[in-house]
Amino acid sequence: MDHRFDLTLPVSLEYHHYREATPIPSAFSRHCHDGYELICIIEGRGRFIVEGTAYDVRPKTVLFFRPHEYHYVDVRPGEPYERQVFHFTRESVDPDVGLFLDQLDERPFGEGNRYAEGDLPPEFSALLRGFDAVGNLPEQQQAVFCRTRLSDLIMMLATSSAQSGNPISERLGGRVVRYLNEHIDTGETLDDLAKRFLVSKFYLCRSFKEHNGISIHGYLTRKRVMIAKTKIEDGVSASSAAQAVGFGDYSAFFRAYRRIVGRSPRKT
Repeated sequence: MDHRFDLTLPVSLEYHHYREATPIPSAFSRHCHDGYELICIIEGRGRFIVEGTAYDVRPKTVLFFRPHEYHYVDVRPGEPYERQVFHFTRESVDPDVGLFLDQLDERPFGEGNRYAEGDLPPEFSALLRGFDAVGNLPEQQQAVFCRTRLSDLIMMLATSSAQSGNPISERLGGRVVRYLNEHIDTGETLDDLAKRFLVSKFYLCRSFKEHNGISIHGYLTRKRVMIAKTKIEDGVSASSAAQAVGFGDYSAFFRAYRRIVGRSPRKT
């Protein structure tokens, strides 16, 4: 099963419905986006780790990620994994729906990402099913369909109650994630963080990677690059964006940007 399409104008949307009969947990990357992501688990079990918070997932689980929200899935091996995934921007939905996105954006990183678990409303399920046939429509009809249906999905999410994750976010790894998000531009060193949280650097790094699936350096680098990418697309110069997110050395920013984004920051 593989239903996929990408739209650019007049809406920016990537949709993918895919299934792996024997998923390999290590094949799923840790990442964040400069846009939104909506994912519906159809089959499979495991955990989604979002900014240090763990969410148990099972069939009919819906999760929503805001821009720059770091996440990855720890899927249970030996069981098929099937999901519908949407990547989109604010411009992909009707203008009035921006008010609902504002509501979804107001929550802290890693909180309230799961909106259903095991019991999707019939209306939501019906909207999701319609996307598998969109690729067969003429391009102009695809755009109208996607904008309308995606807008409906967002409004349903915003008016439903988010479900909390497991208390993993209260442990050291989660507390450090929250602190880093609030001080993304300070350029603190490992020594600074270890002193702030009253632990050794070794214990800090081990706890962070255990709970977040990535090193502190890797997490900060990717987050800062994606935030800088958004600033550059909004018209900020590459050097100013690099400085604003805590890169003290532009050459280091340039190399990280090319590695993560795949192109020069000047070509964004």
